[in-house]
Amino acid sequence: MYIQEKGANRNICQQVCCITFGETSSGPVFGNEIEKKRFLDMLLNAIQDLKINVYAYCVLDYEAYILATADGRKKIRLAMQKTKQQFQEHYRKRFPESKEKFQIEYEWLKGYDMKQIMQLGIAFHFLPVRYNYVQMPEDYWWTSLKEYELRYRSGIIRPEIFLTKLAGSQKQALRKIKALHRQAQPEGERPYRDVSIYKNVSEKKK
Repeated sequence: MYIQEKGANRNICQQVCCITFGETSSGPVFGNEIEKKRFLDMLLNAIQDLKINVYAYCVLDYEAYILATADGRKKIRLAMQKTKQQFQEHYRKRFPESKEKFQIEYEWLKGYDMKQIMQLGIAFHFLPVRYNYVQMPEDYWWTSLKEYELRYRSGIIRPEIFLTKLAGSQKQALRKIKALHRQAQPEGERPYRDVSIYKNVSEKKK
């Protein structure tokens, strides 16, 4: 999925890319931590080559979600295709008898500002709660929340982009990040209902 935000001098493409993997003979393609970590490593490699900024991500057992920006759709598509190809090669070496079906779904949404992008990123962090992986978003390791809380730096996320917009100091920004997630929890999906990929997550995830 792509989200498009108008910048001061140009259109900046804000992408939420849902990469959907079908079931295989060995189970969900992201069903263990090795595959989740390898996918994120490959994503980092792809976005560095093309200078793409990722604002949020979430890797579940069957699907991965990415919210990113670049100065054109072509760069984003190239990065996602590179990530897909590298992960596909890795997965087939590990599970040569698997019957996986690798897919990437794109959607472009127009008119999103930074506040709405932040809300959508928070929605990603709540996907593991929504599908009963964990009770609290901070308990799930494979989202970008830990990077905004400065508990981990993968190189994928540049948390300072959001943190500097939230407050004058890092300490204040971290408090606000936590407050935004507390406020989002009782609201459910309300701020994100226009995002079709977020609404249509596979029902097989539990």
